[in-house]
Amino acid sequence: MVRSLIALALTLAVALPVAAQNRIEQKPRSVWTAGVAYDAAIPEPKSVIGHDLGERLTLSADVRGYFETLAKAAPDRIRVGDYGRTWEGRVLPYAVISSGRNMVRLDEIQANARALADPRRTDAARARAIMADQPAVVWLAYSVHGNETSPAEAAMATARHLLASRDPAVAQWLERTVVILVPTQNPDGRDRFINGYEAGFGLEPDGDPASAERAELWPQGRFNHYLFDLNRDWFAQTQPETRGHSALMRQWYPQVVADAHEMGTNATFFFPPEADPLNPLLPEAQVKSRALFGRNHAAVFDREGVDYFTRESYDAFYPGYGDNWPSYFGAISMTYEQASARGLAARRSDGTVLTLADGVRNHFLISLSTIQTAADNRERLLNDFYAYQVSSMAQARAAGSWLLPRTAADPGAADRLAQLLARQGIEVGRLDSAVKACGKTYEAGTYVIDGGQPHGRLVQVLFDRTVSMTPQFIAEQERRRAKGLPPEMYDVTGWALPPLFNTPAERCKGVAAGRLLAADEIGRGYVAGAERPVAYVVPPGSQAMALLAGALRQDLRLRSPEKAFTVGGRTYAAGSLVIPVAGNPADLRQRLDALTARTGAIAIGLEDTWVTAGPSFGSEFSPAFVAPRIAMAWDQPTYAPSAGATRYLIERGFDYPVSVIRTDRLGAADLARYQVLILPDGGNYRARLGAGGVQAIKDWVNKGGVLIALGDAVGLLADPEVDLIAARLETLAVDGKAPEGVDAKKPTAPGALIKDGPGYDAALRPVDAGPPASPGVVARAVVDGDHWLGAGVAPTVNVLAGGGSIYTPLRLDQGVNVARFAPADEVLVAGYLWKETRQQLAFKPLVMIQETGRGQVIAFTQDPTARGFQRGMDVLFLNAIFRGAAHASPTR
Repeated sequence: MVRSLIALALTLAVALPVAAQNRIEQKPRSVWTAGVAYDAAIPEPKSVIGHDLGERLTLSADVRGYFETLAKAAPDRIRVGDYGRTWEGRVLPYAVISSGRNMVRLDEIQANARALADPRRTDAARARAIMADQPAVVWLAYSVHGNETSPAEAAMATARHLLASRDPAVAQWLERTVVILVPTQNPDGRDRFINGYEAGFGLEPDGDPASAERAELWPQGRFNHYLFDLNRDWFAQTQPETRGHSALMRQWYPQVVADAHEMGTNATFFFPPEADPLNPLLPEAQVKSRALFGRNHAAVFDREGVDYFTRESYDAFYPGYGDNWPSYFGAISMTYEQASARGLAARRSDGTVLTLADGVRNHFLISLSTIQTAADNRERLLNDFYAYQVSSMAQARAAGSWLLPRTAADPGAADRLAQLLARQGIEVGRLDSAVKACGKTYEAGTYVIDGGQPHGRLVQVLFDRTVSMTPQFIAEQERRRAKGLPPEMYDVTGWALPPLFNTPAERCKGVAAGRLLAADEIGRGYVAGAERPVAYVVPPGSQAMALLAGALRQDLRLRSPEKAFTVGGRTYAAGSLVIPVAGNPADLRQRLDALTARTGAIAIGLEDTWVTAGPSFGSEFSPAFVAPRIAMAWDQPTYAPSAGATRYLIERGFDYPVSVIRTDRLGAADLARYQVLILPDGGNYRARLGAGGVQAIKDWVNKGGVLIALGDAVGLLADPEVDLIAARLETLAVDGKAPEGVDAKKPTAPGALIKDGPGYDAALRPVDAGPPASPGVVARAVVDGDHWLGAGVAPTVNVLAGGGSIYTPLRLDQGVNVARFAPADEVLVAGYLWKETRQQLAFKPLVMIQETGRGQVIAFTQDPTARGFQRGMDVLFLNAIFRGAAHASPTR
């Protein structure tokens, strides 16, 4: 590979020279390689997209168009298809490239890959026979973040080289591999970035960091339409881009997966080995193979004069990345990070200029290096892939099967989790009758995830609460924290799905999975009960909230007792919905049939409404719902993923519309048109809104609006100058006391004795410092079931918690702490949390509510919508919207 890449040395300059007066000169980029013969029948990119690679940014449709042109030019060696569409309707393309001999037997190769992925139907002898003539499947995915542009350009260069080069080495690679290219994983974000970049473009590229072309406007091009970071969505599976990509990958079960990214402009290039911590569920063979690829990449970059680094950043701990999730199917999965020009050219802090062309060249080089390494190690990769499945099955079978009971508090939680597992290829069964196991009875309807399936490690990494980091790594993080240095955890440290769905998951041996279920078979609702009912009751839970949202959109009349009640000899939990027949459309039953089928809710017909215990349906404790109009702050200073996830959850999770209003226009907007206003996670709202905007919101709340703040947006409510909620942000608690400060206005300060190391550390602590910011963990909170905001919510909930913002609880004369964090020894459910933070977080509020005038102010101190997989928080969050509107008293 090193020899061949020397022959393929690219003629692009590493950095464009800087001319007089700091102008950046463009040089022609018509030739990519030197000394290589190319087949003239395979078109260069310029002939299709209108420019040389690296000369301009290429829109996603033009990238796809180039691959379609290649398919017409070489139909015997490339196949192009789509694996879905984005929210904005753009297609998601992929291409399969291999030798002519392999292309005519692609169906056989695909079937063989799936056979190697399942040792239950492929014994060792059959596996050896398959591997004798099976090419390794190499998966190269590019530009998952839309503003990381050079990878998609490199995908075109890679495809053209594989098809046009007459180098015998390339032909050998394609005999030994099937290469699958996914050139644009996020076309919505890519085109958003390019359009913004070109809107600021002038006579020539301006690499100054302050230039308009390089200053991305909110929400930037990184995210997809709903502002999700797709690189963190692989097990959450919320977005069509991720769902389609993962489904396509499971058709092929590649042995090698590489995800091509960009990073900060002043960096160089990263490839594995990764930094600590490594997830302990990654087998040693995978770790060694990542290093094998890294060594080959290093040799190539050394010969080409490309700077790089390894091991210092980008760990392999969180399984939600595109370079980690495939690992749990047995792939050697890696991330590649190239310094980004964020356009055509960027001036670095050392004065050199980084170009788009540099990034394209480097991703092109490493793409070829990946293919070559896979080809040279075909047998090893296939053997290790099969061995991974065998060991995964054995390990998981020994530990037993997982059982997901459908709880009374929210039966839909288990349904949603089972759907999510099935959607990513995990086998899910269901008990048809009750089973006794592990000392208890599991009722019919309990989901069973067989531990003996090949995807056992994937289930384990998604379910385990104690995915550990090494003691040495933890000790180093504690040392860094004591010095005020940031932790080296790259992402969240806890993500256990059963707690985040707020549903139990228990492990037990000897329980058969039964018939396997497809995702669309799980969680179907229905209408039952009296044939001629006078009303219907829908038991509480997330599915009931989905039905509520759908019913309100159809203007159906609903009420909801917020205390438990008994009717017809059956007791229903607080938060159940009551839908009377009288006053609703004549086709109510047909509408409920459709709503229950779509949402998974169960509606039970009642012969009468005589309540024998609890509030009657006409009671003040059974408020009627209104269909609220929801407004949400959009644009700065909101944290884009929070704004996107909040909007996504309401619109796509519960099929209810949201009006998004740019934050700096809220002060002038006619807020009287809305019953609910949501402020997503974000800081510095006060400055963005201005005094007039803040006052407009306060006036609107006083007149009956429901204001909901998430995460750091609570800081606006708790600001003493705003005072929409009486809670205040806490500083770091030290032995029950805040650290004393020095009056900076005085020329001297009182002397103090420092007696030991801890005393020195205390002297260094900043005045008014908050608790140390923690990487994301799963934290437990206790819910006040006496308050209407907790109606239908389980006694405890779990939330993805991070950062260092902790608030004082509300006093009884101020409001209600509807959900407060558990005691210090119970608050941590999954992940790693600093001791000081754990102690200070205990008993502090997660959700607060305070009446203000005729309205309600509701504060979620942690964002319940973050990343789209905290589904156990749905009922509490939807209560804030729909019950909040029902309990407000707006002036009419």
